Amino acid sequence: MERYRLKNIIILILALLNAFLLAALSIRGSGARTARRTQQQELVALFAADGMELDPALIPEDTAVSVYTLTRDEALEKKVAAYLLGETPEGASQGGGIYTYSTARGAAIFRDIGSFDAAGTLSQGSAEDFCRDFCEEFSYSEPVFTLDDTGSGTAAAVRLWNRAPVFNGSITFTIDHGSVMTVSGSLLPDTAVETASDTEPLTAFAALIAFQQMRHESSSVVSAITEISLCYELQNTAAASMTLVPSWQIVTDTAIFYVNCISGTVRRA
Repeated sequence: MERYRLKNIIILILALLNAFLLAALSIRGSGARTARRTQQQELVALFAADGMELDPALIPEDTAVSVYTLTRDEALEKKVAAYLLGETPEGASQGGGIYTYSTARGAAIFRDIGSFDAAGTLSQGSAEDFCRDFCEEFSYSEPVFTLDDTGSGTAAAVRLWNRAPVFNGSITFTIDHGSVMTVSGSLLPDTAVETASDTEPLTAFAALIAFQQMRHESSSVVSAITEISLCYELQNTAAASMTLVPSWQIVTDTAIFYVNCISGTVRRA
């Protein structure tokens, strides 16, 4: 009987402990939500005082972001060359981190900084389908076409990495009378190493404050913010030829701005 009673007491203690922990977590969560709402209201008021509209619902939740160092993928470059040139070309090193591929249809050049160029008669059939299929195959956004009545013009897309756009990692297709003649831009591998940073990445709140400071210093004319989202910036340094640094994209009614999450630098698109 005593053992049974002791068992019941232990169960009761554990139940009370669980209830206490749940209550503590609820209080903490409620406190965090209240603090966030207060921060949102203060930021909205700050922008409103400057004649700018900011919907608090646009401000993203704090998101874990990292810096990534990319490793060159020669197999990917060969696959892209085969896709563009229509065969399985042999690559040749030109030195200085440059590889070239060529077939009867054209030639392609790839560099260790993540850029490439290809020229020739690259598409067979519909140029628009060719561009869309290329972007889907190699993780780019849906291409945007600017074509005239003859089917000549350009198509542009940006590389998506971890489902976020690399805003300066774009590619451009040149189309002449319905045929893709050139492709140039960035080719980024999926192979990467997460790099530790000594600097705590900026939150969306901090990025908006940095943007507001830049706007004051540059006298940029903005009356409303329409979108805030995470993206990446491709950087090349002596230590690493391809590095992706997280940034906040701030879309306004007049222009698009990017706030580097590590350096806090604000740049206009």
